Order: sequence, then C-alpha cells, then structure tokens
Amino acid sequence: MTTAQLVRWSRSAPDAAAVRFLLSAQVTTAASGGPVPRLLRSTVDRHLTPVLHRAIAGEHLGAADIDALTAPDPLTEPFTVDPGTGAVPGPVDERIEALRRAYGPFADWWRQYFAGHGDDPVPLTDLWRLYLPFACWIAAVKRRSRPGELFVVGFNGSPGSGKTVLSNALAVLLDVLLDPVTEGRAVARSGDDWYLSRAEREPMRALGYDPGIPGVTNRSGPGTHDLAWLRRNLAEMADSGSAGGVIRMGNFDKRADDQPTGADRYFEVRGRVGVFLFDLWFAGAETDVDPALLPDGLRRRVAEQLRQWRPVFDRMDALWSFAWPSFAQMVSDREAQEVLVARRRGTRGMSAEQIRAFMTYMIERTWDWRTTSPVPPDHAVTFRAERDTNHRIIAVQRGGRAW
Repeated sequence: MTTAQLVRWSRSAPDAAAVRFLLSAQVTTAASGGPVPRLLRSTVDRHLTPVLHRAIAGEHLGAADIDALTAPDPLTEPFTVDPGTGAVPGPVDERIEALRRAYGPFADWWRQYFAGHGDDPVPLTDLWRLYLPFACWIAAVKRRSRPGELFVVGFNGSPGSGKTVLSNALAVLLDVLLDPVTEGRAVARSGDDWYLSRAEREPMRALGYDPGIPGVTNRSGPGTHDLAWLRRNLAEMADSGSAGGVIRMGNFDKRADDQPTGADRYFEVRGRVGVFLFDLWFAGAETDVDPALLPDGLRRRVAEQLRQWRPVFDRMDALWSFAWPSFAQMVSDREAQEVLVARRRGTRGMSAEQIRAFMTYMIERTWDWRTTSPVPPDHAVTFRAERDTNHRIIAVQRGGRAW
C-alpha cells in the first residue's frame, strides 16, 4: 500500500468495511516510519468512529460493523490476556457492553480535564483501541495475581509524554470495571505530589541540586521527594481493604513550588483502593547502581538517592514506558505541557528560557546516562509505547517483564 492510497482512504466517506484492511499487517507494516503512522491512525479514526457511535447508542450493528469491531488490531493485541481467544476483554458483545458503560464517565472526565483546549472531540477510537483494553488488562491481571489486594502500575516517560493523562484516564475506566466493595477503587497520582517542600529542598542546592538560574525550581530527580511519605501511603493503600479510614497523600502545588497549606494540604483518599496508578518520570529506573563510580557532585547524589527508590519500584506489578525522544523534543513537550496547565489554571509557570534551563538540569546534569538513567531496563517493562508529535500513541509492544 502506498502513501497515496492511504491519503485516498483518509478522504473517502466513512466505511466500516475499510477498518479490517487498514488494521491489517499489510498496511501497518507498509505505513511504518515517518509521518505515515499518524496518517494511518487518523484514517482508522475516520472509518471506525461511526461504528463506535452506533455501538454506544445501541443501534443495530451490521455485519461490516461487527467485522470492524473484531478486526485484529496491532494496537490492542499486546493487552491480550488469553492467547487462546485473543479477545480483550472477551467476546465482542462483552467489549461493546464495557464500551457503553465506560463512555459516559470517560467523556465527562475528558471534557473536564481538557476544558478550554479547543473543540477536540472525545477520542472514541482511542477509548476502544487503547484505554479500555489497557484498563481491562489491568483488571484481569489484578484478579488473577492480586485478588483482594492492591495492584500497582507504574508509568515512565519523559516530561510531557502523556503519563498523567493516560493514568488518569485508566482510573476513570477502572472505577467502572472494578467492584468498589470487593475490589476497590482506582487512584491515579503523580510522583510530583510527594516533592519535598521548598524549604526542605533549599539546603540541597549546596549539594548540586541547583539549576543555576533564578526562578527555576530545583525539584525533579531522586532526592527531591519525600520517600517516607510515599512508602507510608503505599502501605496504607495496601491495608485500605481492612483498615478503611482516610489516606492523606501529597498534593504538591507546582505554581507555588511547594507543598500547600490549609484545605489543599492533602489529597485525601477514602475507602478501599484496589489499583494505584503511579506516574513518575523515572519510574522503574535501574536502582542497582554504584555511586562510587561517579565523581562527587550531583550525579553521585542522584545515584545514592536512586537506590532508595528500590522498594517502591519493586512494589510495582506492571510498568508502562513511553519511548524517550530527543532532548529537543522533550523541551517542546514540556513547553506544550506548560501551555495546557495555563489553559486549565489560568496562569503560566516557567518561561521558555526557564523551561530549557530546567530541562537541562533535569535531564543532562542529573544523570550520568551510563551508570544511571531514568529509562527503565527492558526486563522491568511490561509495555513500551511510541507516540506521534501530537501525543497520540501509535504503537504498543510488550516489554521483557513477565506477567
């Protein structure tokens, strides 16, 4: 299949019969590389979205519709729990029912989260092909490996890669799929929420934790988090099924660069927690490192602190990792993230110059990249994902971690 043919498909009237062909190995293989995966993704959207709307509305689905919904999908396949059936989460009627139940809560969350971000529609095909299959995978593996216990999923990726959006979307869906009484609710939080206060981080500048530019925060890497608080919260969530009560988690305010006071001091969780979705930009990084291999300075301090994260990383039952882009792309992603925050909160944080200084400190000065790295080793990764420049996930592969 040529790019010209794909362009014609992208402009043709929606046709359910086109979906199976567009998702075939013949097309996905030919469409790899360059801007073509993005075009293929949008073309699949064009032909699959009307089918999904009919399914959600409970309308009659014809043979072509059912064929589109059951077509082998390379984006969904990695989440297959039962290789014998190849279904996620089960027969097509069960998948459609899960879609109908999940669509309302997901759409409400999406519109609220991206309020003021233009007229972008709810990503219905992403819900069907990615978010819902991944949520169903988590629910199925939790029921198999940790029934009645806390299941922890980590999310690794460079700043602005989409970790928080993905983890929060999954929390919404898991609250639909899980029984809140017997299995518990899902909680999505970022490692950012457990940053040390500004006063606690200030003395660390003398140890190298200093970007060197006024107005640029020194938070980010290992050593700038309240690990004792995080580990206490993990233990409280694991015990929430029997103990109940209120769990007080961190609720860091990035605008103030500090832990808040007053009513916003904590993010409070009540009731049983069944799944914890934890995004941290260096989640799952190799902790078995030797600080003595590094000269005295920031990188040695980071290596020393990185080893303290091992109990947290060991508690993860699964790890999602976004492919790490170039430094220039990371800066661009971080700038886009700043714009999104400004639209949601009405105020902008760092300037473009400050973002570049912060990213240089965060990525290049903090890590040795030989002895230490924020990128997790393959044996720790359950799923690896690639995304396009619009932050849409275009490919998912299984990592080397057994499950």
